[in-house]
Amino acid sequence: ASSKWPKYEIKNLVDLVKNEKSVIIGTLYKEMKNKPNILKELADDENNAIPVPVLNRDDKYTDYLNDEIILEDDLQRILLIDGQNSNIIKSNKLCGGLVIAFLGFENEESKFEVEDYCFKQIPFYSNINIGKQLNPSKADKYIVFLSGLELGDSKKTNEYLYKFQLFIDFLRGDFLIEENEKLMNMLSNTVRLVIAGNCLSSSTQSKDMLNKAKYLTKNYVVGSVNSIKQLDDYLLQLINKIEVDLMPGEFDPSNLMVPQQPLHHSMFTKSVSSDFKYNLHTVTNPYRFVLNEICFLGTSGQFIDDMRKSTSVDDPIELMKLNLESSHLGPTCPDTLACYPYYGKDPFILDQMPDVFFSGNQTEFKHETFIPTSSNDQRSVHLISLPKFSSSNSCIFFNLNTFQSEQIFF
Repeated sequence: ASSKWPKYEIKNLVDLVKNEKSVIIGTLYKEMKNKPNILKELADDENNAIPVPVLNRDDKYTDYLNDEIILEDDLQRILLIDGQNSNIIKSNKLCGGLVIAFLGFENEESKFEVEDYCFKQIPFYSNINIGKQLNPSKADKYIVFLSGLELGDSKKTNEYLYKFQLFIDFLRGDFLIEENEKLMNMLSNTVRLVIAGNCLSSSTQSKDMLNKAKYLTKNYVVGSVNSIKQLDDYLLQLINKIEVDLMPGEFDPSNLMVPQQPLHHSMFTKSVSSDFKYNLHTVTNPYRFVLNEICFLGTSGQFIDDMRKSTSVDDPIELMKLNLESSHLGPTCPDTLACYPYYGKDPFILDQMPDVFFSGNQTEFKHETFIPTSSNDQRSVHLISLPKFSSSNSCIFFNLNTFQSEQIFF
């Protein structure tokens, strides 16, 4: 804020002078009547009222006429409105939980008229130079991204499982595709597969069992058991040929609150007892790793889905840009997304900018380059939106040398 607006003083909210332009810093809070409220749900339950309906994935919490955006600091809060020739607040592109600086002034109604905003600056992970060559060479290496298998959904046909088996056979190199030199080069130089969450479908979660008497569920088999066995069979085929990083997702048997811990290895009895067990890596969500001196950071999609509900933005790439600009992966935690309560340090705050940022379980594949204004460097970040395999029947090959990506359909 000081470097962007050196002429204006940074003030606490209690020190604001009406109609004097200044800079304020705090945490953004959005007052939305449609947002889930645990106290309201408990009150409705006690009064035997009609339960609050569960919102679908694409439903929004926003109400443009009644929602309010407020900035809070350590001592006070102030209502934000747009200043003259400004559309920052009305556009509703900011979500709650962002630590942000605003330039503007307090008007006679004790509202802060916003003219501009900025976030903090952070460095990149490393100082490597991203390759610019466009023609694939023998030195090229690839990483494959996949998300949203959604096994265990009774609505899926055998054709879907056949296509996933087709993907496994393709990645193992079981096809004779010598006439396609490009594909042969990609397969022979693929070094890792990253599965970005939701290997199991939401239909495997038997939430109604929690409300039934124990004697009624004595011989009940949880829907996720057979799906995990099925996933274990598939993983066994994959780890024979390639390293696999398995991230948990919203519907996988991991903890509900983020950050999610790795799926327990005891669930994959065949894979962990095989000779290739060291090729299977169960990892966290979010997941950060370095491969070929490139820093990757990714999530299984819950953060993006939750941010989408409280903003007017639908494009996952734009929401990922907001993540990087604000240097925070989960700004809506723990307001509308369950989060483990940390004291002293927030694990979702970004201290370094990654080279590649991906998000799983989105509606479509997108790949864009982005230069964050919050970075003190002019390097770009590659943003990748991963589609669900269950709906797109596709995976993403990412070239570690040229930083190009390609969607392969099955």
